[in-house]
Amino acid sequence: MASVTALILLLSQFLVPVDVTFVSHQEDPDTALINSRSREAYTQARKNPDMAIIVAHQSLSASRAMGYRIGMADASLALGMAYLAKYNKGDSARWYNEQALSIYEEEKDYSGMARACYGLAYVYSFKSDLVTSEKFSTLALNHFEEAGDHRGMVNSLNILSYLARQRQDLESARNFLEKAIATASEVNDTLPLADATNNLGNIYKEMALFSQAIDKYFEALRLWELKGDSAGMSVAYGSIGLAYFYQKDYDKALEYSRKHLMLSEKRGDLWEVSKMCNNIAQIFNSRNIYDSALVYQRRSLSLNREMNTPAGEASITHNISSTMLQLGQPDSALWYIRRAMHLVSGAGMSIPPEYYITLGNILQTQHQYPQAAESALKAYSLGREKDLPLVVSDASLLLSDIYSKSGHNEKAYRYLSEHMQLKDSISNDEFLKQVTRMEIQYDFDKKQKEAEYVQLQEKMVRDNKIRQQRSYMQWLIVLLVLVAVISLLYLRHTRLRAKYASIDLEQRLLRAQMNPHFIFNSLCAIQDLILAGKPQRANAFLTKIARLMRNILENSREEFISLDKEIETLKLYLDVQQLRFEDGFVYDITVDQDIDPENYSVPPMLAQPCVENSIEHGLLPGRKNGCIMLAYTLRDGVIMLEVTDNGVGRKMAAGEQPKMNKESISTKLTQKRLEHFRKTMKEKRISYEIIDLYEGNDATGTKVVMMLPYKKIYA
Repeated sequence: MASVTALILLLSQFLVPVDVTFVSHQEDPDTALINSRSREAYTQARKNPDMAIIVAHQSLSASRAMGYRIGMADASLALGMAYLAKYNKGDSARWYNEQALSIYEEEKDYSGMARACYGLAYVYSFKSDLVTSEKFSTLALNHFEEAGDHRGMVNSLNILSYLARQRQDLESARNFLEKAIATASEVNDTLPLADATNNLGNIYKEMALFSQAIDKYFEALRLWELKGDSAGMSVAYGSIGLAYFYQKDYDKALEYSRKHLMLSEKRGDLWEVSKMCNNIAQIFNSRNIYDSALVYQRRSLSLNREMNTPAGEASITHNISSTMLQLGQPDSALWYIRRAMHLVSGAGMSIPPEYYITLGNILQTQHQYPQAAESALKAYSLGREKDLPLVVSDASLLLSDIYSKSGHNEKAYRYLSEHMQLKDSISNDEFLKQVTRMEIQYDFDKKQKEAEYVQLQEKMVRDNKIRQQRSYMQWLIVLLVLVAVISLLYLRHTRLRAKYASIDLEQRLLRAQMNPHFIFNSLCAIQDLILAGKPQRANAFLTKIARLMRNILENSREEFISLDKEIETLKLYLDVQQLRFEDGFVYDITVDQDIDPENYSVPPMLAQPCVENSIEHGLLPGRKNGCIMLAYTLRDGVIMLEVTDNGVGRKMAAGEQPKMNKESISTKLTQKRLEHFRKTMKEKRISYEIIDLYEGNDATGTKVVMMLPYKKIYA
């Protein structure tokens, strides 16, 4: 039987020291070094207690030699916190905190008195002397209020809330935490606010107000993430693991609990490691993996003994008892539960009602029904007295089982009905929304009640089957939805792939149209030279044409080529075109020093149509001393290519209509190629622009500006 009581213990919070503000005193050259060392020791007390002890002793010795009273108190306080962080089994932590308190009282230093009382509250809580711990917690709160230290006030209220929880006084615990949250919110102190908020979530959890609890857990996580506090986020992981545990998603619960455990081990935080071992053990118990649960429980028990915390040792001993019972070892379980009760009583604390429930389960297994009923009734009475619905629910179910097996069916029915009513109000559905409790009253005779008792048991079995069937249906629906989504994505992917294949084919066709156009013009130029009787120029022309055609054939197979190959092809083309001009023209190609032509690759043959237009329509119609300039520069993730000529301009060239039609075709093809790259590479900066150049009203040439995509050959 999975006990709801186990849920209460899953995230039972141990008391963890929280830093309070260390007040700087008036310094002079003789005391500045002492104050600095004391502050350093106090700050490092939790992180590196051994180093803190060394530094604090140095500060204490120097203060004594000077007769510096406040320095002695500060150093003693740092020593007290360092020994506390080491879980020292002796009285070193208590002695040094008392020494600090005595000096602070003499000096009327309220801030120091508050910090010393705060430390003593922890000392006595570790000794399980909760009465004395509460006395010093109250004193610390009063002194922090007198000193105007809001963070200290919040931390003291956290302690008082913890102590109220140990007394099972959840209402007082909640009141303390609400005051802490209000105080931290007033001064926007995020980390103490996160601590108090998370602790309030634990109080709501124990009060079976699960919706409010989860709200507080995630609110605390948001605050810790805001400050980048890994320790706080670690605690949040544990709380989130608890949320999954309540939803019976044990894989997720185990995942988050292990995250918490890993971070706690990394920080060397024995409290949190012990707590997470206990949590993980409860998860394994719920999955009926009892051997693994025992491994984690025994590790937690060892840590609690190392830290010398009777309350923690008692709690984990009680959990081991429950696991032993699940393993079918009632004698071992009985020994552990009695050991847990002895530890609690020896520490001067009240025995938690959960212990009586575990004892009742063990005695029932051993067929000691009167003793089992007595223990269960004790838990039931305490649960009612302390307003603990989870305890009352567990105790009612246990009493129903005991009375059923001992032949008291009327009592068995009454307690089972109460358990069912409570279970409805704190079920997993309640975890998401609060449901009004339905009160069921029965007024039948004994035989009718016995019959209804049997029917109720049958209903429980039937309801479990219905819930299981609903769960299967939900998973089936989820699976069908996933199949539908995957199918839609696959169809969409197939269509996109076909679309881009079509675009790629179009791109290759465009390139195939451009290359024959250029080759045709070149062959015409050779023909002109031969007919003009210029064999030497024709021979030079043929040599360059051969190299040019080879480059074109090689480059046209690639989507990107190195910039130096592209420039080589352009130079060959321009050299060939120079041979066609009687008056000739000059050209210049420049590359930005930030561009490595051998490493940067660009789409081939994008510049050639622009150069061809400059020659055919700008220079050839009659411009002497022609000049073409090409410049490659880097601009915001693309390469800017500028092709500038000093030709007659587009307006005059427009008179030759056939040639302009050719220009229009090559320009459109280039624009389409660039549009293709803009879509496939998702680069909006790729563009094509033609600029007419003027001096006054006279045309002085044309400039084409292209923003080209590029790739690096070597990273």
